Amino acid sequence: MADKETLQLEALLQEISLEQPDFTYDEAAITSEVAHSTSLLKRWPVKLLTILGGMLALSTLLGFLMAAGLYNSGIGMLIFGLGFLGGAEVLMRIEKTFTAEAIGVSLNIAGYVLLAIGTGILSENTTAVALILGIASTLVLVFSRSSLFVFISVLVLNGSLLSLIFIHKVYNLSHALIMVLAGILTLMSLYEAKLLALSRRFALVFGPVRMGVVFSLINTLVLFVHQKLLSTNITHFWLSGLFLIGCLLLLLHRVLRESGVKDQKTLAIFYTCCAVVLLPTVLAPSVPGALLVVLSSFYIGHRTGFWVGLLALAYFLVLYYYDLNMTLLAKSGVLVLTGSLFLAGLYLLNRYLRNHEA
Repeated sequence: MADKETLQLEALLQEISLEQPDFTYDEAAITSEVAHSTSLLKRWPVKLLTILGGMLALSTLLGFLMAAGLYNSGIGMLIFGLGFLGGAEVLMRIEKTFTAEAIGVSLNIAGYVLLAIGTGILSENTTAVALILGIASTLVLVFSRSSLFVFISVLVLNGSLLSLIFIHKVYNLSHALIMVLAGILTLMSLYEAKLLALSRRFALVFGPVRMGVVFSLINTLVLFVHQKLLSTNITHFWLSGLFLIGCLLLLLHRVLRESGVKDQKTLAIFYTCCAVVLLPTVLAPSVPGALLVVLSSFYIGHRTGFWVGLLALAYFLVLYYYDLNMTLLAKSGVLVLTGSLFLAGLYLLNRYLRNHEA
């Protein structure tokens, strides 16, 4: 399998060299990076178990610190929290092994926890806790060289913003957060190549940031469908719904354009079908949000994001179906109509592609 991937990489590099005579590259470095990334993906169960083991070991250390009376000192909590965050970054820059990564992730997470506890003890203000965690996660996002730390920092930053919204009970501001996340995801999908080419730093953080945005968007959308459980009061769902549908149509337009679909009649049919399918979900933004994750991940070939989006879409569709204020017969009609539109769209796409190939 590794030999096959190496041959495909060599063929791709040679093809680019033929098309762009001025193109230069370090084949040994590229091969080494691909081999390293592939090994990480293939051994993710071992990696996950190692991280869980590190978390258990660290929980023992935290228990010892608490037993020693550290929980009585807010300053001590802050010092240990900052020390854990800094120590995790130093460790990841020195060592690249699975064990070091597991310990580093454990220290990183524990650092955020201790910072939150320490700030809470000193200020007794939940707003201050959210702000400190937001600032700490932003610094990690800007300066860290670890993809896992960057991914975690995106989640912590999103959690901090959500906490501020909940603390001050300005629930409708969650629409703004949804728009920011969806806009970032759409731009990262549409301009992936340009962003990766900006600098080595952008190339390093692009993947983990995008994955963090995907999980943050889905987690935020979950709040929209579980308001009773969380005792929130989010209204004006159409704001997020229209924005997410707009992002979907923008991404779909790029996909159709790059697929060579130029016939105006075909494009009109596609957009009409999309509008008919998506308009009923304007008041359920979780559905177009999950569709955006699926389509954007499929567009750039990101398998993990694609499956995460599919699972979220299935979950949100089930909730959407049961929340419809319709009779069982009407719900069945909605499902049949939607399925028919999707099948018709698939037929038209296959027909166009066959004609295009001919």
